[in-house]
Amino acid sequence: MRKIILMMLLLICGLTAACSQNYTQAQVRQRINQVAAHMSTLTCDFVQTKQLKMLKSKMVSYGRMYYSRPDKLRWEYTTPYQYIFILNGQTVWLKNTKGSNKINVAQSKMFKEITRIMMSSVLGTCVSNNRDFNVTLQGSGNNWKAILKPKKNPMRQMFNAITVYFDMKASMVRGVRMVEKNGDTTDIVLKNAKVNTPVNAKVFNLH
Repeated sequence: MRKIILMMLLLICGLTAACSQNYTQAQVRQRINQVAAHMSTLTCDFVQTKQLKMLKSKMVSYGRMYYSRPDKLRWEYTTPYQYIFILNGQTVWLKNTKGSNKINVAQSKMFKEITRIMMSSVLGTCVSNNRDFNVTLQGSGNNWKAILKPKKNPMRQMFNAITVYFDMKASMVRGVRMVEKNGDTTDIVLKNAKVNTPVNAKVFNLH
């Protein structure tokens, strides 16, 4: 469950890219923060590919994400299984085919920390977040990537590095790659992203 939550916050971190041509690293960071400051909603489809180090086969899943500023998020797997994560203020709701569970963020130190990082990522500050990551920006023209190496647990216990790939011309992230401590990798490709379009509040309802 923690991995799912952390994957989501990293995607949001990447979903605030910039339009650039020959920016410096400092200018890329500045532009990302500017774009993020004007993002009120976000929806997109995603394709996730999981590669286990010990297996040759890959596990592919599909889903959709919804975000509404300042603290509402829905991450939903639709194929080949159903799983829903909703963050609505101080409450997290998890649901799969076997049942559901609600968690009060304020009563969980782990969730409080994850939520703090998540919200800083939503605001676009993860590329400048030296508190939680060692961040390296690389690229030129319209192709940039941010390499994040976690400094603290629980992320440091799970991930060696996370790379966020930006399409600066389209002003969106195009993918995220996460390398876990055991060598397993997760690649997420985002599609059909829409920024600042109306999102039905019902998608964030805690049933």
